Amino acid sequence: MLEARALPDSTHRQMKITDIETIPLRLPEVRPNGDGLQDVLIVRVHTDEGITGLGEAHTSPLILKAIIDAPVSQLTGQGLRQLLIGRDPLHIHDLWNLMYEHTSTFGRRGIVIHAMSGIDIALWDILGKAKGQPIHQLLGGAIRKKVRLYASDLTPADTESILPRAKALVDEGYSAMKFGWGSLGQSVRDDASWVHELRNGVGPSVDLMVDMGMAIPFDDAVWLGKALAEDEVFFLEEPLSPDDLDGFAKLVAQSPTPIATGEKETTRFGFRQLIENGRLQIIQPDIARAGGITEIQRIAALAKIHNVRVIPHCWATDILVSATLHFLATQPDDPYQEFNVSKNPFRQNLLREPLVPKEGFLTVPQMPGLGIELNEEMLETYRWKSSSNQT
Repeated sequence: MLEARALPDSTHRQMKITDIETIPLRLPEVRPNGDGLQDVLIVRVHTDEGITGLGEAHTSPLILKAIIDAPVSQLTGQGLRQLLIGRDPLHIHDLWNLMYEHTSTFGRRGIVIHAMSGIDIALWDILGKAKGQPIHQLLGGAIRKKVRLYASDLTPADTESILPRAKALVDEGYSAMKFGWGSLGQSVRDDASWVHELRNGVGPSVDLMVDMGMAIPFDDAVWLGKALAEDEVFFLEEPLSPDDLDGFAKLVAQSPTPIATGEKETTRFGFRQLIENGRLQIIQPDIARAGGITEIQRIAALAKIHNVRVIPHCWATDILVSATLHFLATQPDDPYQEFNVSKNPFRQNLLREPLVPKEGFLTVPQMPGLGIELNEEMLETYRWKSSSNQT
């Protein structure tokens, strides 16, 4: 039986968590489409030494908020806020395990891990600020000062507008791009056709990715994987259900186009199944969903053992962009960072100094912690009051 335990004592005074603040943000109009950045939960962890850590978590903000704010239900069913208040935020691995164990009745996967992810990012931010070091230094040190981006955008309803959009991205300096969701999957032959036009339009030197977003029939996925190989598509993302591990294993074996998935998966346990049972060669953990910075290190170590490439999902605000940059700065093999290029105030205006690409790269922050600062006016403008008439 699990019991709450005290964390290791120290000869000096320990810093303590005094509060975990949850701030749901939401655009005035939210539509049921593939845009996962229409609302978001911002997490701030406060300490008795005045250091505040910043994080974000993805999926439904109000459900995430409830998981963090919930009171004790039983030993293995506890809200994260009350579980962590009074504890030392610098003991990050112990706190991760504590949250995992004491939510195991209703957690272990899914949205509880998403909530843990937001807190975990904030704890790493605190550790960096307390030590006066950027997070990448705490992870073992950066091996690069900038990370290459792939521009990530939603597929327009009118596919004729894809090529002008793609050419504009090339002009901005991007050497890779991904289009997804939208009308994809209604006709895989139409999908292959516009990808062929896209390849002819941008030339052979640009890496192209295609994100189906939702599951399509297995035979269609096999056909599409073969068709897209003619245009040297870098990867085909999420063509099957995230639970269809047998299907993924068969598809990977038959498709000359690399298959990628994992944005909906959580923890090293879930990714172990994707790798060992689904035979995936490209996995896409999202740091704000999969378990935070703590867990993505474990996932990356697992992937390395199996020679699997890690290309994180990152359709998010600059909080997650920064966290992902710090992680990728420490990774070998010229990693790719997904970068949301849609017009969105949460992407472009949430920080006092937004992260701005230059020639298809982002510079890794060098200030302590995440190295970023919130634009407080944005929080007040878009703070979601659940009693409002927003839909």
